[in-house]
Amino acid sequence: MASDGLWLEAEADRFISLADIDRSDERFRITTRRDSGDLQSSIRRFGLRTAPLVLPADDGFVLVSGFRRVDACRGLGRERIPARVMRRDASAYACALLAVAENSLERSLNPIEISRALNLLEQHVSGGKLPPEDAAGLGLPAHPAQIARLKRLGRMPAEVQAAVLEGALAPAMADEIGDLEEALGIALAQLFRRLRPGLNKQREIVAFLMEIAAREGIGPEQVLEQAWKGCEGSAGDQEDRNQQTHCLRQCLRRRRFPALAQAEENFHALRRRLKLGEAIQLAPPRDFEGTRLTLTLSFETLDDVARLRTKLDELIDRRDFRTLLTGKPRGFDGTSGV
Repeated sequence: MASDGLWLEAEADRFISLADIDRSDERFRITTRRDSGDLQSSIRRFGLRTAPLVLPADDGFVLVSGFRRVDACRGLGRERIPARVMRRDASAYACALLAVAENSLERSLNPIEISRALNLLEQHVSGGKLPPEDAAGLGLPAHPAQIARLKRLGRMPAEVQAAVLEGALAPAMADEIGDLEEALGIALAQLFRRLRPGLNKQREIVAFLMEIAAREGIGPEQVLEQAWKGCEGSAGDQEDRNQQTHCLRQCLRRRRFPALAQAEENFHALRRRLKLGEAIQLAPPRDFEGTRLTLTLSFETLDDVARLRTKLDELIDRRDFRTLLTGKPRGFDGTSGV
């Protein structure tokens, strides 16, 4: 590292009182996990194998690394623990480097932890720019654009960060949400945490919201609220979430493209007038984007087939049927000539 030096050495290893550690001071916290139950079991059985790192303060100590270990010891009722005590004159950047190193060199950091690490380091480094060799030594991104995007993530609302942590929101999508009004970003993060749509579907939903809002002169939050009313349900299992996602996308798509919505309505009206019955199913082009229709026949006997053949012969002469086959360019408008 560019910042190697004796100040990286701990002053001494000694026992300190947990009461002397300021539990409200989390300036050097990197990890996003708050639970410590797993560590309690480990410490109870094997002891505290790696002592937390602390910095002397005017009144006690500031925790630099080992937040979950300290919480676990408190949960076990410990009063004193072994600690690695840094030199009192250690700089804030030295503490930040060690806080990041003790996390990033032991495990893979999630995107929020990487963001916290980058923000912490650049907050305390001289000149405000993290040396590339320090970033490389800590296993952190070094590309300026990637650093900027990840640093921004750590400053986003808690709901957005939670969605990223849960895997419901990709960092790239979170970056796009960061360009929106905060209230809308939070609403979208909550929605995506609930539905878990893929990245492309997330982008489609956001694009539709913004385009509809711009055209209708209303807020995108209002568009989302109106569209979601008709689709909201239990969202219990994956099938429920998929259905709700499909419902929301279709609702927004129809509102974004009114002519498409009218074409769909015309199609269903024509199909109802044909009175096909249960044995004949006629499906429109997928999302009304193509021209190929699907005709499905259900039968059990030869007599059923004969009746279906007769029905199909009748359909060929029906104007409504010809409109369904050839009328997509006109939006399946049955009042037009065919």
